[in-house]
Amino acid sequence: MRERNLVPEWMDDPDLDSEEHHRALAGLRRINWLSGTVGRIASEIDQQMQRRGLDRCRVLDVGCGSGDIACAVARRLAERFAVTLTGWDFSQTAIEQAIANRDRRTKVTSNPCEIHFEVRNALDTTPKSMRGSRPFDFVYCSLFMHHFTEGQALELMTKLSSLTEHVFLIDDLVRSRYGWLLAQVGCRLLSRSRVVHFDGPQSVKAAFTASEIQQVAAVAGLHPVKVRKCWPARMLFTWERTHG
Repeated sequence: MRERNLVPEWMDDPDLDSEEHHRALAGLRRINWLSGTVGRIASEIDQQMQRRGLDRCRVLDVGCGSGDIACAVARRLAERFAVTLTGWDFSQTAIEQAIANRDRRTKVTSNPCEIHFEVRNALDTTPKSMRGSRPFDFVYCSLFMHHFTEGQALELMTKLSSLTEHVFLIDDLVRSRYGWLLAQVGCRLLSRSRVVHFDGPQSVKAAFTASEIQQVAAVAGLHPVKVRKCWPARMLFTWERTHG
C-alpha cells in the first residue's frame, strides 16, 4: 500500500490562536451543513437500529470538533430513540466550543437525549475502564481519518472498532482532482477563515481513496465493509459487527 501525501494542516496545530480556531470551526459547520453530513450519519444509524430492533443507543463521535454534527445527530436520532452521545476531541478549544454549542442549542426531543463532550486523543491507549467491553453501540468519525497515515489509520480503526457493539462509520473526503477543485472554491465561498481556505484543499490531498480505506480495513481484520461515494466528493465507510 503506497503512503499517501499526508500534508500538515493548521487545525492540527495545538498552538493555533483561539480566535482563529473558532473562526475555522464556524466555517466547518457551514461546510458540514451543506454537505449533508448529519443526514448521512443519522440515517445510517437509524436504519441499523431498526434492523436490530433497538430502542436506545450509545453513540461515540471521534474528532467531534465544535460538536455541531454530534448535537444534530443525537437530536435527530432522539426523535425515534433514546440516545446517549459522547464526543471526543484532543483540542480543549474545540471541546469548550462543543459544550457551549450544546448548551446554547437546547431542544426538546421526543426521547431522552444526553450529550457529553470530553478532551481525549483517540490514538491514546484505550482507558482501562473500557478494556474488555464495548461501551458504545455505534462509533463514527467525520472528516477525521484523513489526518492520519496508513499506519495510524490502521491503529485507529482497530481501536475504534473494538469499542462498538454494532457499527463503525467513517464519513470522509475522497482524494480526487474534482474534490480538490471543489474544496478550493467551496471553502472560499463558505468561510472567511484562512485556516479553512488552506486546510480544505490540503485535506483532500491527504485523504484516502475508497480502495485505500478498504485495504486498511482488511489489514485491521474488518470485513466485510461497505464504502459508498456520496455528494460532494465524500465517502461513507460502514463496518458491522457480525459475531463475537
